[in-house]
Amino acid sequence: MRYSGQCHCGKLTASFETQKTPAALGVRTCQCDFCRRHGAVNISDPDGEVTIDCAPKDVERYSFALRTADFLICKSCGVYVAAVMGEGDSIVSTLNVVGLRLKDFLAVAEAPAEYGAETTEERIARRFDKWTPTRFEHPDLAASNFGPH
Repeated sequence: MRYSGQCHCGKLTASFETQKTPAALGVRTCQCDFCRRHGAVNISDPDGEVTIDCAPKDVERYSFALRTADFLICKSCGVYVAAVMGEGDSIVSTLNVVGLRLKDFLAVAEAPAEYGAETTEERIARRFDKWTPTRFEHPDLAASNFGPH
């Protein structure tokens, strides 16, 4: 199944491919301050694929705390769409279904997720294990390094 969405103004788009239904996949609400302030509800599937399409000039890459990932925010409308980590062919992400308005996932019961006790190494390992392999349409972003900084 393929699900597609975009930020409010449409400058950042993402598609998510998975063989799992939204209910089987589930959604997570990270309890960190950033995600709670943005009302983020996240999905990922290590067996799926994410494609993100945007011009580098339209995306703000924000990093905080352990600086292990970049949070992609539209420079125009301010919507947080994804958290991304890795480089080259080893990029993974988790998508914010609220920011992208992925309607099929909005009715799925949210599972709170607390990651505050993880070490930097544990956090990176979990993300590479659980997040979705990701590619960027724009070549400048595809060649980028996304956390850790």
